[in-house]
Amino acid sequence: MCDCYWPRCERCSEHVPLHISDFCMRRDEVAVFCHRHLPRKSVVVYELISEAFVPSNGRGDDFYHDPPKGWRMGVRYKARPPRDYGLQAAEPNAGAVYLAEYRNRNGRSAFFTHNAARLHRTELAAVGAALREIAERRDRFKDEHPSIVPWLDTEERVWAAREAQTELRASLGAVLAEIPLIQELRQSRRLSAVVLIGSLANRDFVPVLSDVDLYVVGRGLKPELKSEYLSGRELEVNLICRNPGSVRSQLRDGCPVDLAALQYGEVLYSDAAFAALRRGANRYRATPSTRKQWMTTSAHWLSRAIENYFNPTFDFDFFAGLFHAARDLLRAHIVGHGGGFVEGWEAEAVAQERWPDLAEHFGRIRHARANWRTYDFPQFQDRTKIEGDLGQLLLSLEAIARPVYRDYGLRLPTFQSLIDELVKRRGARSFHSIHIHPDDRTILLSYVTRTGDVKLAKRRL
Repeated sequence: MCDCYWPRCERCSEHVPLHISDFCMRRDEVAVFCHRHLPRKSVVVYELISEAFVPSNGRGDDFYHDPPKGWRMGVRYKARPPRDYGLQAAEPNAGAVYLAEYRNRNGRSAFFTHNAARLHRTELAAVGAALREIAERRDRFKDEHPSIVPWLDTEERVWAAREAQTELRASLGAVLAEIPLIQELRQSRRLSAVVLIGSLANRDFVPVLSDVDLYVVGRGLKPELKSEYLSGRELEVNLICRNPGSVRSQLRDGCPVDLAALQYGEVLYSDAAFAALRRGANRYRATPSTRKQWMTTSAHWLSRAIENYFNPTFDFDFFAGLFHAARDLLRAHIVGHGGGFVEGWEAEAVAQERWPDLAEHFGRIRHARANWRTYDFPQFQDRTKIEGDLGQLLLSLEAIARPVYRDYGLRLPTFQSLIDELVKRRGARSFHSIHIHPDDRTILLSYVTRTGDVKLAKRRL
């Protein structure tokens, strides 16, 4: 038996799910902290690194729990934990894999994982130990308990993705040195800031699917998006360029990228002027323009996901499209219902509280994105029906998109009805492409007729 309850954060009223193993400590001997109030010293910081959605693999008992991946909490012991339990005497009451950082009273850090409380000097060493432990368990159980192997494979993918993310984060200094624009700005003393945003900053990086997103502020820069491909690292780096004057105007307009950089980004370099701007960034809020921009970006990704299902070309493009479309749709929905700007795992947490059905569909998509290589993706085989595992993912995206579009004043048809119209009414042999434009209230579809001609159809939203 264990003591599972929801104590309040020591510094605010937020409740935090806590699990005290075997009642080994009294409740008054443990203090907890929410993600906003994590102390710098004398605390164990837990971060959930596996997905909230756990599929049943066809058994019909899919499991979705909270908190979501990326959520963090802190535990401070007011009394020494029992030796048999150590730092793991009090943990998050969650069914997810976690990585823990122990910050001692001098502010130095050591790391351990959910499987073992042995402390490691670096995060990378703790992650490596977790991967070795999984390999040892697989060798030990593969013959006597083969049913455990798929579960170990899933956990291994979780830690392997974290290892790639940790290694990449550790090499960010070298990455910056390989980008000509940043070096040019540095040498000319025009560089104001470099901020890491996106999946790597949010601890949600998926190898191959994810890029590195850098928000670059420099005097004389033209506001635009640039890309650099670092062939030696096989890494795509997106540079969101700004000059100091454009940053303030974009913040006032509620531009999502600028709000993310100033409120959630991880600063890699900053001058005094940008640091001062960032300290006051919380006064900027999401605006109707924020919602509009998210509807536009989600439509782009939604189109790519639909296109890569019915006309499959690139598996990574399909899974990236699913995730980015669902994420931006949820964030637009939050703003449309009076919510604020959220980034990373917080969007899923808000959805869990307000629209649990949408959150579960999003959790299914996130899990698929994290495990995308396990899916059978038939390239260049045109489809006209939504079916199978990939079809279920597309229907989850549809289940998120249609209520969001409805609240935006638009009627998004079911994805299957779009294809049926082409096949049954227009004599299409196969689907070719789709472009959804919420601002113009239109959907443009191209298809191949039975005679081999490519034609265009237009549908109102």
